[in-house]
Amino acid sequence: MAQQLTDLDDSPQRVFKLGFELPLVRRVLNIGTWVMLAMITQFFVNYFDTLMVGYLEGPVATASQAALGLGMPLFWAVGGFFAAIGVGAQAMVARRYAEGDLPRAGHAAYNAFVLAVVLGIAGGVFGYYITPPGIDFLASAGPEQEQLGVTYTQIRMMGVPGMVVTFALKAFFDALGRTWVHLYAALVMNFANILMNYLLIFGNETLGIPRLELAGAAIASAASTYMGMAIMFAITFKKEMRTAYRIYSSKLDFEILSRITKLLIPSGFATVILMAGFALFMKFVGDIDALRNDGTNTLTAATKAIMDTTALCFMPAIAFGTATATAVSQSLGAGKPNLAARYGWESVRVGFCAALVVGTLFLLIPEQIIGLLAPNDPAVRIAAAPSLRIVVLGLPMMVVGLILAQALYGAGANNFVAVMEFGLHFGCLVPLTWFLGPHLGYGLEGVWIAAAVYTNLLGISMGIKFYGKSWRAIRL
Repeated sequence: MAQQLTDLDDSPQRVFKLGFELPLVRRVLNIGTWVMLAMITQFFVNYFDTLMVGYLEGPVATASQAALGLGMPLFWAVGGFFAAIGVGAQAMVARRYAEGDLPRAGHAAYNAFVLAVVLGIAGGVFGYYITPPGIDFLASAGPEQEQLGVTYTQIRMMGVPGMVVTFALKAFFDALGRTWVHLYAALVMNFANILMNYLLIFGNETLGIPRLELAGAAIASAASTYMGMAIMFAITFKKEMRTAYRIYSSKLDFEILSRITKLLIPSGFATVILMAGFALFMKFVGDIDALRNDGTNTLTAATKAIMDTTALCFMPAIAFGTATATAVSQSLGAGKPNLAARYGWESVRVGFCAALVVGTLFLLIPEQIIGLLAPNDPAVRIAAAPSLRIVVLGLPMMVVGLILAQALYGAGANNFVAVMEFGLHFGCLVPLTWFLGPHLGYGLEGVWIAAAVYTNLLGISMGIKFYGKSWRAIRL
């Protein structure tokens, strides 16, 4: 794969052009399609939690989906911080692979695996104990939402070790261009999760399984994470892997551990910042729900449905960004910085065009799209439809920002991404959400206008950085 990615010339980038540079697009699509399918499949592990609890009785379904809206940002803040180990691991393995030094690539992977086990366990314990105060702070719409949120999130935190190790394994295979490995694991995870969700959420008297509702969804998701991890781990024991990369004949290398940790910290904090922003975003929506004083969680559930719907857009963007990160890192390792830049811009063009197509659907049939997640509560569909249309205003630049952020990760510019995420979340998204939502009273539409402003600024800032050349000189 290194030869296929880096055998092109190193001619300068042309950002402002209409056509596609098809050889680059084909290479990114070759890797990115597998990553996209894997990430969408893995995303459905969380999506089906929202979808299937939506088929509970109306009030229970709405309260459960509202609780998910609080729990998921907290879960991803903790799990995502430690799972950021994959960013450093992928960048280092891809560089060594492009240099043709396979044992050193395996050596970096081994150290990433060991670090992932330690950090994953620490993250799971930490997440479990911070969940009650975290949910208590975020829950504004009622005690039922808080109780459900704590139960769901604590169970999910038990899956953090599996999640972190999975991301380390994914980084290794993605860096080699073997993105199909994660897809296979994600498919198994998804099918197992759907089956377990059905049995545990609704119960099964014949099999003696009790009806656990939202807690059942959490158990299913956590268990399926470990299944995916086991599959990916088993593939590293194939003879080809053991002989070429010598993964398990490697030793701990504190220099490599230090480098991976240095790349992990800014990337991890960027994830924490991102999720903290989303958590406060959900809190402000809960405040609006509470001001309505009608005893429902309609707006919180509507916001969770919008987030899950838009995730089907940003997951492919992150997937193509991940593929681009591999191409950028391998191109830099091969001494072709201009080629690295061209990979980034071609991925942006593909993502931008895809965002226009999806945005058209959001404009035309928003209620029908939201109805997939809220079949038993028409109030949620009605509340969410105008805001889903507002999302379109920020969708194209959101895709640009996400793709180029991943490309910058591949170059090692982790600090820049973390600083910009912090500035945009707490300098724009959080205060503007509060100002337009609870303060001025523009309701759900106000908070989603704030989100559209944020995503446009994200795309612009990442575009300016990538257009510059400072990231090309970073050494890993």
